Order: sequence, then structure tokens, then C-alpha cells
Amino acid sequence: MSSFKVGIIGCGALGRTHAECIKELEHMETVAYCDVHRPSAQKLLEQFGGKLATTDVEDLLGDTEIEVIYVTTQHDTHADLCIRALQAGKHVLVEKPMAMTVEDCVRIGETVKATGRKLFTAYKMRYYNMLWKAKELIPQPIMVVMQMMDSRWGEGIWPNDPVKGGGNVLSQGCHSTDVLRFVAGSNPKEVYAAGGNYYQQSGVIDNLTAVFRFNNGAAGTLIQGDCSCPPVTSKFFMQLFAEHKSITISDRLTKLTYAEDGKETVVYEGSESGFLEENRAFEKCLVDDTPPPIDHVDGLYSTLMVLQAIESLKSGKPEKIEEIVEQYV
Repeated sequence: MSSFKVGIIGCGALGRTHAECIKELEHMETVAYCDVHRPSAQKLLEQFGGKLATTDVEDLLGDTEIEVIYVTTQHDTHADLCIRALQAGKHVLVEKPMAMTVEDCVRIGETVKATGRKLFTAYKMRYYNMLWKAKELIPQPIMVVMQMMDSRWGEGIWPNDPVKGGGNVLSQGCHSTDVLRFVAGSNPKEVYAAGGNYYQQSGVIDNLTAVFRFNNGAAGTLIQGDCSCPPVTSKFFMQLFAEHKSITISDRLTKLTYAEDGKETVVYEGSESGFLEENRAFEKCLVDDTPPPIDHVDGLYSTLMVLQAIESLKSGKPEKIEEIVEQYV
């Protein structure tokens, strides 16, 4: 079969990373690049090949040869670009978070349904092999802890802007909430959180801890912020607990230590190779014409879990999650 022709919108570091992954795929080929800074698009065109480098999104959306659009731009632009691409008849891979507000997530979901196009939300950590090993060893955990603590983010970077990126708790916390939901194996009912804006001058919530109650009875804890990257656990750290069993995943979720009563502790080593795996998964759903394994509903949940945790900070009480999703899905 012929390759799906791909256009990339956003030619920074993530656009380049995805272009490198697409180059490894059998049934996808990047042919066009768009960026507000034309030299960035031109540079990818020269490196990865194709026919077009442009600053005009419409050059990609109006091209009938292009069947797939990758959205790898600043967070606040995701929703409109996804919707325009879907309405133009393109399948979409969008970098996380899918959108920054519930309303925008819902608009994307409604457009997916209306157009029948596929939308894949790019959560690379879903494809970390030690997370799959954890689900194999403890498929129904009682408690899950996901910690992502980073070194202090700079004041001037766009991900820390409340409009463009939302700050660490939203920008990277959506990874954490997606992983929590994935490993818990259930949807969250509600959340109660503590934290706040401790030092970032932009006013974003910079550090937060939250407890989620899942439908299957599991309890999940999120620890997210940028006050310091811990030296022992590393930036990405996770624990799962079940009766007589526990798992610790450290070293940026690449080293899994499994303990079970009456047995020798076992250590498994993995890797951070999620980018290529998520691209392969997206390619497979296009080739097989099957639903994306991480879709707009997953994108909605991951954003909503963070937003409702932040809302709990303001209200001082637990905030609903599942009831909100049920209104829209």
C-alpha cells in the first residue's frame, strides 16, 4: 500500500522528533512543514524531504495529498488547529495536552465525531515498557502514586506562561494524570488537592498534590511541580500497591522493582522509548482503520483531572470528574 502523506505544524524540537520517528515508519511519509518561523520549517524540509515549507497552515490543510496532520505547537493553539485539520478531512496526531480547557477538549471531541476522522493524543509515557510490565504484575492496584517533580522552570519560557502553556502542573501534569488513569485501570470519580502558586511570578499553580478516587475503588496520588528534582527517585517516579505486592518504578520510569511476600525481589530494566512506539501505534490505527489507542476522550480526562485538582485548591473541597465527562461523552 502507499504511504500516508503527513504535514507537520510546529517545527520546533517536538516537530523534529516526530519527523525522525515518521522516517522509521513503513506507511507514513512527511511531505510538508509549517511553522510561524519559516526557517524552522525549511530546515526540516531539507533534513527529512518533502515538497513544502511554509508559514501558512492553509497550505497544508488545503492540500488534498496530505492525509495526516501532526500538531506540535504551543498548547494554546492545539484546539483550533486540531479542529481545522479534522474539518479539512485530515487525521490528527496532537501533542499533549490535547487542549488546555474542558470546553476546547469538548470542541475537539465533537469535531472528531462529526468528521469521522481519527485523533491520536500523543502521550508517549503510555508506551514506556515498564508501565506495561507494572500493569502485568499488578493489574488491579489498590493504590497508585505518580510523582513528577522537576527542577525550577524559568520565568520566561512559554510553557510557564498561563495562556500559552499553563505552567508545569498543567503542561506536564497531564502526562502524570494520564499515566495514573492508565495504571489504575479505571476512570476517576473525584479529586481533592492541596498546593498553589508558591513562587512563579506568572501566577500559575507551580506545585500540587492530589488524591483521586477511581471507579474501581483504587486510590491515586499525584505529586506534581517544579520546586526541585529529587536525586534518588528521579523526575518520574511511580509506586503501585496491592495485597502482598508492591512495585516501585524509578530512574525516570525505566527501572521497576517488584516485591511480593514470600518471593525474591525482582528488578526489571526498561527504557524511555515512547516517541517511536506512539508513532507506530498511530500508524497502525491508520493502516488497520481502527480507533486510536489514545483518543480525544483520553485527552479530555487527562486535562480535566488536572483542572479539577486546581479547582479543588480553590474550593477547598473534593471536585467531581466523571460527572463532567458524562455530560460530553
